[in-house]
Amino acid sequence: MNKNIANNSLIMDKKIFIAGKVYDLQVMDKDEVEASVQAYLDSAIDKDRVRFELCTVGNMTAMSFHRGLDYSAYNADPVKDIMDADAFMMTAHEYDGFEMPVPFPALPLPGFGYLYRIKQTDFLDAYRKSAKILGASRIRSASLDIAPQSIVLRVQSL
Repeated sequence: MNKNIANNSLIMDKKIFIAGKVYDLQVMDKDEVEASVQAYLDSAIDKDRVRFELCTVGNMTAMSFHRGLDYSAYNADPVKDIMDADAFMMTAHEYDGFEMPVPFPALPLPGFGYLYRIKQTDFLDAYRKSAKILGASRIRSASLDIAPQSIVLRVQSL
């Protein structure tokens, strides 16, 4: 079943995992999902520090987090790595009691204030497995596009 939404994107039967929740795009429209994720970001990170944007076309969903984090300052490769701050932000892992069923690699004692790198392949594997366990639609592929101004998680559903 298809559903048209305000930005003229075509929505397929699909559920996406983002920010500690699974959103059913047949039940919630783009604006409702964006508002819910933005409320989490404002609460967890501070108001106006990160702006969330959702774009869905067919079975592809792009979840954009507009924030400022230059990976070069941390000697990280934005093609191969993801910074822990971005991973925690996108998944809400360890926020308000939420735990990913299959967590991405993390330091044993977080909270030291030091950013660290995670291999994108490790993060995406944990994301896919957690999404499945939480009830999101099956994922055909997932990728990250990382720039100093934003990070985009692209998910293609089966």
